Amino acid sequence: MAVLVPPDLIPHWIPGEKVVDSAHLGWDGLTLKGYRYPDQESRIPLMRDYMIVIYEGPRATMQRSSGGPWQSGIVERGVISLLTRAEQSVWRWDGPIHVKHIYVTHETIERTANQVFDRAFDRVRIEDRVRAEDTVIPLHLHALERELDGTGLGERLYVDAIRTQLAIHLLRHYADVAFREHRPGAFSPGLRRAIIDYIEANLAQTITLDDLAALAGLSSYHFARRFKAEFGMAPHSHVVARRVERAERLLKDGRMPLKLVAAECGFTDQSHLSRVFRRVRGVTPNAARNGA
Repeated sequence: MAVLVPPDLIPHWIPGEKVVDSAHLGWDGLTLKGYRYPDQESRIPLMRDYMIVIYEGPRATMQRSSGGPWQSGIVERGVISLLTRAEQSVWRWDGPIHVKHIYVTHETIERTANQVFDRAFDRVRIEDRVRAEDTVIPLHLHALERELDGTGLGERLYVDAIRTQLAIHLLRHYADVAFREHRPGAFSPGLRRAIIDYIEANLAQTITLDDLAALAGLSSYHFARRFKAEFGMAPHSHVVARRVERAERLLKDGRMPLKLVAAECGFTDQSHLSRVFRRVRGVTPNAARNGA
């Protein structure tokens, strides 16, 4: 498997003077760096993250090739370039440039895509662009630059919000998404997530088939059929499996008495927990707690 290069190692391939770096702040899914480059030709490695290049001057001619014909464009303040991840290419420019790089992880893009698309997808990636006029990304850049001293109130939450807005903007305007063919009668990704979240939030309570069907806007009969097709088991069996998994985590943690574990996981009493746990896991709760 090819080794993907993180942002901190990119200067080995694109030498220049570093003037800005957010690495010490440990932002999640996002890195900001700034460089001053002389004219040069650079072979871009297999990068781990997507790179957004925001130009701050001077004006230059930028060219790119990934083994085919060269593409070119004039870059200057107000213009950006996009470099995809895990793909080699060669870039060259004919004069000194001052740039800021925003690196966005693939996990950030995938996680955001799962939230904003109401359809399942097989693949999502941000495309290469030599030149794009974009008024939104520089605004996100300026907002990130104001957080570089790491002392702003709510800095982490603020940067997380910028990261999400930036990812949505990239998905709207620069993404290549391969959607999965939707199966007739299948739950949408949003509804599937809502069902999972509802079950997880209510494991300690009584969960009825009618409650779940109402969440999906279906009759109990049709919901049960569709649920089994989606999850591979009946709703009741899925709920029991989730309760046993939660009980197992609490048992291994070792701090909660069996009576409370039973209540926390929606079992009527300790005896009910023991019967179901032994049937599903093949050992008693006490044996699971002791590492058997």
